[in-house]
Amino acid sequence: MMLLIDIGNTNTVCALYDRDNYITIKRINLDDDPNQILSLLLNYNIISVAISSVVPTLTKIYTQTIKKIFNIIPFIISYKNANLKLAVESAKEVGNDRICNAKAAISLTQKNCIIVDFGTATTYDVINKNGEFLGGAIAPGIDVSAEHLIKKAALLNDAVLEFPKKIIGKNTKTNIQSGVMYSAIYSIEGMIKNINEELEIESHVILTGGFSKLISPKLSFEHNLESNLTLEGIRLIYEENK
Repeated sequence: MMLLIDIGNTNTVCALYDRDNYITIKRINLDDDPNQILSLLLNYNIISVAISSVVPTLTKIYTQTIKKIFNIIPFIISYKNANLKLAVESAKEVGNDRICNAKAAISLTQKNCIIVDFGTATTYDVINKNGEFLGGAIAPGIDVSAEHLIKKAALLNDAVLEFPKKIIGKNTKTNIQSGVMYSAIYSIEGMIKNINEELEIESHVILTGGFSKLISPKLSFEHNLESNLTLEGIRLIYEENK
């Protein structure tokens, strides 16, 4: 059984994978104790651990915790071991989460592809038909944008991030919801359109990340929803290296 760990800026996702199935997926908040959470997995026969991280300090903490609990030295994903062509100015600047997303997308599609990942940032990753990562774009995440707006505007209250029934809001809450959520939709639509125009080709689109299920029904273009894309990338890179 394999333990896959995706360490992000907002939270960490831990997944147990065995015989082509995800047995369990746990989300750990930044203020949670990883030792306490990971200890709950001691009853499983974990024989390997692979980590993708964009937070170096947490990489150290999780590595030490895994050694202590499972007596396993985890495999750490990097651009050096991903076996992925990064056609960018500096390969080491590409986040490990984006590398894992690209790896999984190439395995799924084998064609031109744009990955939209909704996390702390909303990232756009562009892959060509030869399986090369061409670069992309990084925008503020949907919840980050909302939190910044609420923090900067003294009269605005916190609002649940969901789509209101109408674009024209009738109170502060629905005004914020409309502005944040529908602006996100039109931003995504515009980004995909302009990326495709720059490439001079129609690309397959994959959505992943926290807001992907909420955003997906509102988009006008065809796309696939792959909630476990990053985890799949971690698994594929590990299996190529083992």
